[in-house]
Amino acid sequence: MAAPALSQMLDELIATPSVSSVTPQFDMGNRALIDRLAGWLESAGFSVEILPLEGHIDKANLIATLGTGDDGLILAGHTDTVPWDDKRWQHDPFRWTVDQGRGYGLGSADMKSFLALAIEAARGLKPEDMHHL
Repeated sequence: MAAPALSQMLDELIATPSVSSVTPQFDMGNRALIDRLAGWLESAGFSVEILPLEGHIDKANLIATLGTGDDGLILAGHTDTVPWDDKRWQHDPFRWTVDQGRGYGLGSADMKSFLALAIEAARGLKPEDMHHL
């Protein structure tokens, strides 16, 4: 399952709910999003490790590595979003929407767009090119 085009990644990431909340009725987990990202990254040659959170079957962390060595670039982020209030949204929070040159969608500014852009930036990198002697 290779990573789709950037616009499709944004569509899929925004459409995948990953709300995190201390209020159980709003808490959704992030596992579906982690699994989607892991598939894209693995197909791009990354070594992928999914770390389930103890006591939360619907939550996990993801570590994706390309290449070997002690030095390198680390991109860190999170996949959860805050709960939303329908009354404060002019667009569907679970649909990537571009309106008058601005992108809208729950998590688009923090941080689902970053995740898609990081995968897009890594497109074509090869593990053998990413090592330090």
